Parts: sequence; C-alpha cells; structure tokens
Amino acid sequence: MSVALMAVLGATLAAPASAADPEPAGERRVGVEYFPEPGGAGHRTEVPLRTETGRVAARSAAPAASTTDGAVGRLSVTGPSDDRLDVVIVGDGYTADEQDAFHSAAAAKWADITAIEPYASYQGLMNVWTVDAVSAESGISGDPTADVVKDTALGSYFWCSQTERLICADIDKVASYAAKAPDADLVVVVSHSTKYGGAGYSGLEDEGYPFDGVSTLSSDNEQSSMIAAHEMAHSVGLLADEYTYDSYGTWTGGELPDINSSILTAGQMAAGRSKWYRWLGEADPTGGTVGTYEGSSYYPFGIYRPTADSIMRTLDVSDFNLPGREAMIAGFYREANVLSSSTPTGSTVLRTDRIKVTRAALTGLAAPELRWYVDGVRVKRAQGLTAAPAQLGVPKDGRTHTVTVESVDRTKSIRDPKVLAEATERLTWKVEASRR
Repeated sequence: MSVALMAVLGATLAAPASAADPEPAGERRVGVEYFPEPGGAGHRTEVPLRTETGRVAARSAAPAASTTDGAVGRLSVTGPSDDRLDVVIVGDGYTADEQDAFHSAAAAKWADITAIEPYASYQGLMNVWTVDAVSAESGISGDPTADVVKDTALGSYFWCSQTERLICADIDKVASYAAKAPDADLVVVVSHSTKYGGAGYSGLEDEGYPFDGVSTLSSDNEQSSMIAAHEMAHSVGLLADEYTYDSYGTWTGGELPDINSSILTAGQMAAGRSKWYRWLGEADPTGGTVGTYEGSSYYPFGIYRPTADSIMRTLDVSDFNLPGREAMIAGFYREANVLSSSTPTGSTVLRTDRIKVTRAALTGLAAPELRWYVDGVRVKRAQGLTAAPAQLGVPKDGRTHTVTVESVDRTKSIRDPKVLAEATERLTWKVEASRR
C-alpha cells in the first residue's frame, strides 16, 4: 500500500488524561486500521510497535508460577504447517486462573470468523493454534476508562493514539508468544474485555517480524469478531479497503494493483476484459449486483468498487462480494496445499508400491476434483486417495513412467483462469517399471 494511503485518516476522539501515557516518544511506528463504531467504516493511523504498558508489565513482579504460560493448544489443526495457513491466537489480560476463559473466547471468535464465506468452506486449509499468555491482572488498560492501567502479558490497551476503540499491543511481546506455536502466518490477539474495540496491524514483515499482520479484538464483545475477519482478508486475499473519506477527494493517478479497486467503469472493464469483468451483472451475496460503484481505497471519486457494500467497506455486512470471495480463495491456495503425501514427490517408486495421498477437507463452496494420470494421460477409473502404478496401468516394459495426482477446485466461485491455476495442485512420482 502506498505511503499516501497509509497516512492518518479521519478524526479521532480526544482521550482524557491517563495515569500513564502508554506511548513513548520516538518509538518506531507502523500503520494500523481500526473501526471506531461497530458496523461502521474503518480509519487508519500510525501507532508505536512497542508500548509503555508492555514495559510496565515486564518490570512488575512476576505472577505466581504458572505451568500454562506459553502453553500451545490445538484449536483446529488440519495438517502439517508446511501445507497450511497457520493462525495463532494469543490472549491478553487473562490471569493463570482465567486461561480456560481465554480458550473459550478464542474458540468463539474463530467460530464467528469461519461462519463467513469463504472462511467457512476453506478452513480445512488452515491450522489454528492458541498460546496461553498469563497476565498479572485481569482485564486490559483503558477499560472502562482511559485512566485504568492493567499489568498484562502483552500490554494491550484501549485509547491507543488517543482513540477509545483502538486496541494496541506490544508487538515484540506478541511475537515472542506467537513464536511458541509451530508456525505463525497470521496472529490474533484476544484482549480480555467486553468493550468493543480492536485493530489491524500491517506491514510487520518490513519491520523484521516473521508475520505480516496482527489483529487485536476484545474477547467478549460479539461485534469485535468482524474486525479480525476484515483484517485477515488484507493478508490472505490482498484485498483493499472499500471505504472512503471526503477529504481525499478525487483520485487522479493510474490503475491500482488492488483486486477490488479500479479506475475503470463497467463498460471499460468489459471492453478491456480486465479486473472483475467476469462477474459484472451477477447477483452478489452482499445484495444487489456486481458492477462499478464509485468510491474505494479511501477516495470517494475516481475509484470504483465491485458492489455497493461488503465486509471490506463496513463491518455491518458479513459477506465478501464475488470478486473478493474469489480473491480470498486464491489466497488460501497461495498460502496452503490441498494435497500431501508421505511418499516424497519426485522420488522413484515401483509398479506395485501403493501411493497414498491426503487431501484437505474442504466443504460448501469448495468443489475439489481428484484425478490420476499416467504419463500425462488421465486414468478416469481412478478416483480414490490411494493407487498403485500397476493398477493405474503402468506396464512392465522396463521404462521409467510418471504417475501424477491432481486436485482441481471446480467451485463456481472461481472464474479467473489465473485463480483456477492457483486452485490446481499436482503431485508427481517416477515409476520404475521392471520387466520382472
């Protein structure tokens, strides 16, 4: 995202004086997105990567010894991390006696996210880990008022950058806990509070962290789950924000790289066969039809979005539009593998060896089709996850042959051939066909 789009957007509410300013001067800062009102549009600002609140927690007397601090849980593990998009959920503001409450909150938030398509259908391509972070005090700073300071493991707090609903955390501490999980592609911080709030950090890989995005959200507010669903879409689907600010006026630059923003009208899009032209005129799950609606990527004029509303515009809509849904599916396949096998690909097997393949469990929108090939020719009778080259028709001719298994997602949610290519996976083995 350009520097201009990462600039401070929108007015923020002035915070009352607090007992301890959690934002030290001169600290490295990074862009975040937050949603000041449940169901409303987002805003962007910059916040420090580390917080004074976090340092207070680090200096304080340690909580009673706990065997759960840093413990890793398996909320939803569907396959090896090498083949999955790994999401790590870490709690903050939970004492040693409250870790069960954190686990319940993490499960509830993940259930909310995966009730949304295409998260729902493609959750088989994701692993979800929990990491216990034991805090000295229950709850987080800034709740219920800005002067409240709590000693917590991750230093998360409301009133970040003088904005009440913006929850920041000490990203160094978040990273140290997330690193305890087998892998962390995306991180979600569940802060112990009933008060609505959260944030989405972006560009963290540029700051040297092993993951690009961190989402924060309050644990016991039912509307906060949408924050994480929106934020994860930036990282997974590479989707742009579709909301606007009057102060940005008219975009005068060229075409944008974003999948769901364009300077082209519907007519221009169709004529040039570009962007989301394949979806134009289709009934959309967000309501209405896919077209070109002016206002996107923060600019009210000169940039178009695919639908009147979507989860990338306001959080009161719990659906991606069709182009966004397709982009999310492409992202899942870009980050994860639907096929795996205990027999290393590229290795040489015998005609009588059995090749066993594991395929991720996909549901709903997903429609994966499995195919087997010998020397590039499809064996139509073979449809299972286990096959021997001899059964597939590899002859005893003393030559080396190839056996390939292919998974193609035939979902109606994919129309772009490039996305279909992302959703097509193959594993190949060499077969030594001895005459004996």
